[in-house]
Formats: sequence, C-alpha cells, structure tokens
Amino acid sequence: MHYIRLLRPAKLDAKSSTISLLVTITTDLGDSFLYPDEPVDLLISAHDPAGKSVIAKTALGQRFKWRQGLRVLDIKVPLNPHLRRDDVTGNIRIHPATQPLPSGALRSGDVLPWRSSGEASAGRGLIMPVSVEIVRGVCSPVSLRALHLNTDSRLGEQLTVELEEDIGESIARHIWDAGVVTASFLADACLTNQATHHALDINRDTFSVLELGSGVGILGITLALIVEKAAAAQGHTLGEATVLLTDLAEAEERALSNISRAEAVLSSSSTTPSAVNLKYENLDWDEARYGRFGALASARPWDLVILSDCTYNVDSLPALVGTLSALHAANTKYPGIEENTKTSVILATKPRHSSEQALFGLLKADEWRYNVLKSIPLPKLGEEDEVVDIYLLEKGGRET
Repeated sequence: MHYIRLLRPAKLDAKSSTISLLVTITTDLGDSFLYPDEPVDLLISAHDPAGKSVIAKTALGQRFKWRQGLRVLDIKVPLNPHLRRDDVTGNIRIHPATQPLPSGALRSGDVLPWRSSGEASAGRGLIMPVSVEIVRGVCSPVSLRALHLNTDSRLGEQLTVELEEDIGESIARHIWDAGVVTASFLADACLTNQATHHALDINRDTFSVLELGSGVGILGITLALIVEKAAAAQGHTLGEATVLLTDLAEAEERALSNISRAEAVLSSSSTTPSAVNLKYENLDWDEARYGRFGALASARPWDLVILSDCTYNVDSLPALVGTLSALHAANTKYPGIEENTKTSVILATKPRHSSEQALFGLLKADEWRYNVLKSIPLPKLGEEDEVVDIYLLEKGGRET
C-alpha cells in the first residue's frame, strides 16, 4: 500500500487565491516512492461545512499526475475568486481518481480481498487518501486519514475512524499497513457471529484491551469503536470495556487527539451511553519487560493485548517479548484470577526482512504458543505484492 503525504502544511495565498499542496506518495515506512507503470491521477476536492466547493469552477475535476521517478508533486489549486481569506473554511482532500470517495477515505472492504469489489483498485495496489482542515484561511498543522469500517451489512451502519497524522516524515506518528489491514479485518469480523468469535472471543460483560506500540492509534481506536458490536454478535452486552493505548512519549500528543475524535464518535453512534473507556498511557518496553508499568496498565488484568507493525526493529524484539511475558505474569496475580490463566495477544506484522523471524524463537523460549489467525495479501502498485500476517499468541491456560 502507498500513502499520499503532505510534506508541509497547506498554504493559502490570498493574493493569487490559490492553495498550495506539496505532496509525495510513499510506502508506510517512507523507504520508497510510488513508481507506477502508468501515471496515477490525483483529484483534489475542498468543501466548506455546508458542502459547497471552495475550488474555482474552472478547476473542478482537474487531475494532477504522479509519474515514474517523482519524489514530490507541487499542486496549486485555484479557489473561488470571490472568497476572502477569512471565508475559506473546510476540508481539503487528496485522493486517487480510481478511489473517488466523497470523503476521501479508504473503505475497509477495499483492503480485504474477499470484500473488494470490481471497482476497487485493491487488486493492483491501494493508495491511502489524505485530507487537511483549513479554518478561516489557516491550515491545520496535521493531516487526517479516514478509514470506513464495514461492521454491518446494512447501509448507514458503517463507522469511520478518523486519525490525525503529523505532516512530514515522522514515521512514529503515521499509520502503517498492518494497522490498516488488521483494523479492517477486525471490523469485517463483526459481520458474522462465527468470525467475531474467532477473532475477538468475548464471553462475559466486561472486556479489557491493551495496545502496545499504538502510534497514532488506528488499531486500538478501531477496536474501541467495534467492541460493543463484537460482544453483541456473541450474545453479550458489555457493561464495561476498557481500551488502553500505550507507546513512547513521542506518540502521546497525536494519540490523545485521536482518542478525542473517537470519543465523539462513540458518544454519537448510539442512543445509549457507550460502555467503552478509551485511554492512553506512555509505556517503554525496556521498563515494562521488568514488570514496571504505569498506573493504568497495572490497574487491571487484560483480556487481550494487541499490537501491529511492531516487529520491524529486530533490536527491540527482546524487550517486546519480555513485555508480553511481564503482562502475562501480572495477569496471574490479580485477586480472583486463576494462577494458570491464559493471556491472549493479537500481533499483526507485515514482514519486511528475514531477521524478523527471531521473534518466534524468543516467543518459544518464553513459552508462548502462536498460530496464524489470518494471512492477508496486500498488492502493491508498481512493486512486488506483500502480505500482512495476523497471529494469535497465547500463554498459560490449557494448551489445546
């Protein structure tokens, strides 16, 4: 998958009445640029809160081409000439012409090969759209990603995860492939009772989830939005659900902003108050591997631990596995919890190099069991196809 990225905040030039967008299209890690066999057409849309376009009529539908060898594309979009700077408020969206969604979002169904339609370009590689907000002529310093989650077969029942990213090249505060794919997979599992039970086994009226290496929060926030529906599919009504995102301090600001956006969705998506508590706490694996957790992470046993895109740095794998084992050890020490209780982990990874296989040796050494829950192909435009592997890890309990 590739991502349209803004390299700097959008600029509004009042004199020429244009918006300038400096964009690139790269992989999630930013280690290569899109090199398509044929030019990729990009479309720009910009609408005010009333849904009226602020782009000059003569420029509506104008296509901007990304060609082989490009690293940067400087886009200038003319605005309606009668608009003053203070009049320009709305959302600027950049998306491929082959994915002309009104909201500039990626649909989770297009990510999954068993859901993608003939219209989708998933079969040849997806490009993630991006948007940026502008308020009274001042452009936001962050960009937005939107993922439409298909959690119900009925129209109008889709949820949208909207996430802020840093503008620029900070990979810690961007979404990554395995997070997008796994979020789509878990949301899709809500469509059938059997799939929900297979992916998210909820067997009582409380459920607690801790995410490691959350980054901007795509996986944990998605789970927070769908967990009540997943429980209902299995015959349970959640009285309380806790989803705790954790990462290093540099991820905190963006994660908290995205939690605020998700809380607004949770409060508006049902006539009854949501049972989900969505929180963030800093967590360093080099501390956590020795059982040193923050107040929130140590406040309760965790029914499920989740993580995605966390295995690419081989040097961090001992600390990661140590943290998982420390969480399991902590789980067994809570009052009322059986000593041989089972800890479950959903780990998603897009293998990038063979050295990542060291993870499984470390897991075996710490007596973790693992199997592939789902292996999902990820076509990549102009390059070799990739795959996202979603594993279920378990420790303790009865081995079956």
